[in-house]
Order: sequence, then structure tokens, then C-alpha cells
Amino acid sequence: MVEVAHRGGLAGAAGATGPTVVIDTFRAFSTTAFLLAAGAGPIVLAETTEEARETAIRLDDAILCGEDRGRMPLDFDLGNSPGEVLEAGDLSGRAVVQRTSAGTRCARAAVRSGAHPLLVAGLVVASATADALAGEPSITMVASGRRGTVPAAEDDATAELIEALLIGAPCNVAELIANVRNGSSADRLRTADWSHAADLDLCLAVDRFRFFMQVAEVGGDVIVERGTSR
Repeated sequence: MVEVAHRGGLAGAAGATGPTVVIDTFRAFSTTAFLLAAGAGPIVLAETTEEARETAIRLDDAILCGEDRGRMPLDFDLGNSPGEVLEAGDLSGRAVVQRTSAGTRCARAAVRSGAHPLLVAGLVVASATADALAGEPSITMVASGRRGTVPAAEDDATAELIEALLIGAPCNVAELIANVRNGSSADRLRTADWSHAADLDLCLAVDRFRFFMQVAEVGGDVIVERGTSR
């Protein structure tokens, strides 16, 4: 049976090695999944807003997507929002630079730590993520949490679901989602003036997509690629 280790935040990502999943359900890697579904790529992960701006210029004025403390910087094109990505429509062939306060930073930390293969995930790709890791003897799951420092129920729930799928354990998905929806993180997302009205429901759409998201280093950039489950 696969051995699953659970870590949290930036500190947990910084110690991850071997097969690893970095989770950020509200909203970074839900947004990434919607970007990939809209045809965007490459998607480059940045640690700071300034790095994101510089990378976008280098990539011939790529789309800037993300947030700083929840809010989209004024010069960004899209917020860290699945709802905004849906409204943007077809993004085929468009490069995107994504920066968020937790997810993209945790993924970058895991890359530096030697995590490989490294996947990023939210509930929207839970089953595809588990399928992609089938056969691995040990897996580290990093729940990014809020700002990479505060545990978040939605990330813990996503880790719980992926682990259950990996080991073949029962999981009451409806109850799991209800608990997240009734929690403080969901309340914050539901009421924040920087959140799109559809973001909560879109982030909680379990298995909306049948692809997983794998991280790779290409030419010095850390990018997210779309993979198809076996």
C-alpha cells in the first residue's frame, strides 16, 4: 500500500522530496485547471508579483494572472479566479504567468526541495491526480493553506480525498464538500469583495476535469503542463 505523508504550507513544501502533490483549492490550482481547460499555455508559476511582471514581458506580454493578499494587482489581466477565467473565454495559445500568495509559492518551494514528479491540484482534478500517481510507493501531499502559513479546510479536504482514492478507502464526498462549504474559508471566499461570485462553486466542482497538472522546469521557468490520466 502507498505511504502518504501530509505536510502543510511553505515549510512543508520546502521539505518535500520524491512524488509530491501541492494542493491549493481556494483558488490557485483551481484557477490553473480552468486556464488549462481554456487552452492556455505555457503557464509559468511565479513567486512574487514583480517576478510575474518581468516574466510576462520576457514571454512577449503574456497574460498576468493572480493575486496579492487576495486582490488582483491593478496591472494584472486576471485575478486568481476560476470565474474570471471562464468569462475570459478561449485562451488557446496564450502564455500565462500566475502568481498567488500560497499555491504558486509552495510549488516553487517544492521544486527547489527536489520534489519529483510534482503535481499541483485542487478538487476539480482530484481523481485524475490520484490516477496519475497510482503505483508510487510513497507520496507527499502539501496543503498550501492560506498564504502558505495558515491551515485551510479545503486543502486538507482535497488531500483527504486524493489519499482515499490512492489507497482505495471509502470517502463520503458529499459530506466532505458540505463541510468545506459550511466552513470559515468558504465564508471568506463567499463574502470577499475580491472574489468572483462563481468561484466557490467552481472550486468545489469535484472532478470537473479529467486531466492532472504536472510541474516541470523548462528553460529556467517553472511551468504547469496538462496530463491525461491513464
